[in-house]
Amino acid sequence: MKKTLHSVFLTSNFLIISFFGFAQEPTIGLKFYNELVSDGYLLFTPENNNNVYLVDPCGQKIHQWIFTEKPGATCYLLENGNLLRAGKENIEVRDWNNNIVWSFEIGALGYNQHHDIEPLPNGNVLCLVNDTYTSAEMIAMGKDPTTVGATLKLDKVIELQPIGLNDASVVWEWKFFDHFIQNYDNTKPNYGDIADHPELIDLNYVDTDVPNQLTDYTHVNGIDYNATLDQIILSTRHFNEVHIIDHSTTTTEASGHIGGTSNLGGDILWRWGNPRVYGQGGASDQKLFLQHDAKWVEAGYLDEGKISVFNNGISGRTNSSIHLISTEIIDGIYTKENDFFKPHDYDWSWSGSILGDIMSEGKKSGTHALPNGNMILCETSKGQASEISKSGDVLWVYKNPTSIDGNVSAQFETISSNGLFRAEKYPIEYAGFVGKDLTKQGIIENVNQVSMHCVNALSIEAHNFDNLTIINPVIQNRIIFNQDLNLTMLSIVDINGRIVYTKKQFIGNTLSINLAPSLYFIILQNDSHIELRKIIVE
Repeated sequence: MKKTLHSVFLTSNFLIISFFGFAQEPTIGLKFYNELVSDGYLLFTPENNNNVYLVDPCGQKIHQWIFTEKPGATCYLLENGNLLRAGKENIEVRDWNNNIVWSFEIGALGYNQHHDIEPLPNGNVLCLVNDTYTSAEMIAMGKDPTTVGATLKLDKVIELQPIGLNDASVVWEWKFFDHFIQNYDNTKPNYGDIADHPELIDLNYVDTDVPNQLTDYTHVNGIDYNATLDQIILSTRHFNEVHIIDHSTTTTEASGHIGGTSNLGGDILWRWGNPRVYGQGGASDQKLFLQHDAKWVEAGYLDEGKISVFNNGISGRTNSSIHLISTEIIDGIYTKENDFFKPHDYDWSWSGSILGDIMSEGKKSGTHALPNGNMILCETSKGQASEISKSGDVLWVYKNPTSIDGNVSAQFETISSNGLFRAEKYPIEYAGFVGKDLTKQGIIENVNQVSMHCVNALSIEAHNFDNLTIINPVIQNRIIFNQDLNLTMLSIVDINGRIVYTKKQFIGNTLSINLAPSLYFIILQNDSHIELRKIIVE
């Protein structure tokens, strides 16, 4: 990121030091900033309101979309600048101006979409949907009756082809149900030795550390697509594994064991994280624990082709971690060594503290790689996204400032209902930004001293307040400027960093306001600059 550091406060650097010395640490918005943070924009979807936001490294809002329902989980910015988002009921594509390009109620096809979706280069959308079976159906497949409830929820992947403005058809399908092996009932055709068939899923695998496995067996929480390989990766949480399957198959081939580029049909091409599931190794060989968000690193990035994953952690582990995994493919086949799928360990790992708090997320959350090798991670319960360097340094921390119904939380108070399932950072050269209005619209939470410092430190704009003075001290409840101002925002902050007054679209040279005698800071903001000044009220 190009940096030009210069002072924008006319009073002196002492003013900056004084302000930050008195102010409290922000609880929402930009909480930490290091100049080594990568360039680009963060896209995030709050779990508890209908908005989608795009912010810059200083926490300034670049763009906002407003939907009619809360998110089903995930959204993606497409290369044409449109936004693909899964809602609670509908999967939608909206253009940059928030116009609906396509909206489809997936329940109309009888499906319950959950967790994640994935855009394909051809305009289609991969969806994770629930696939529910009765205990009788599962027992007929060779399921041990003691390891199944009245119904069992599995997962299925469907590929939707958008039709018109509000319709779609299913053009491809893959499901776990077609790829089970079991060693419980030798009268069933899928009976066999688990260790001899790593391409299949053990129907009777049970992990006592996994909640709800008797009713929710696979629980896939993430999906990603690799166009070069024409393959799909699934984060199968309740097996503590990630799985790769072949997308080049037909639906018929995907339900069997032959066909596609791999000629393995819909069977597992590669799996990693818990070799015990396919009859290999022991507890010490397990690497993933209720993980989320497995995806390939983008082509052209420093770690191109590796797999990133957020490792939540169970079994007494006190922290979560993020990893990169490097697979090996020879003649189109993922290699194994001593019956284990390679590699035997992570390519890179990080676990640690962010602003003094150990990263520990029992549910949800995610991570992905950036072009320069830095990693973005999202802590769902905190509603917080952070950027980590390969050397393990925390470079940037941003907390979602919005909560239920899009309300902006109060700065410096306990934050709740601001969770984020995921947060995605797109490099500034991303194709989706070409030709789009990326004008900075100010910080969402209206006041944040870290954001203001970032904006002013990195500003390469000409000063717009060079000749401005404010009459000090302020008397008779009137703040007087020596010139007319035309501001997008004017705010006043007390010495504890609490906002006491905000006025949008301020025009004029006089502000009448009743303030208790004290030292305050007045924040003047227009489209290209934020200015901080000190005022004394007598």
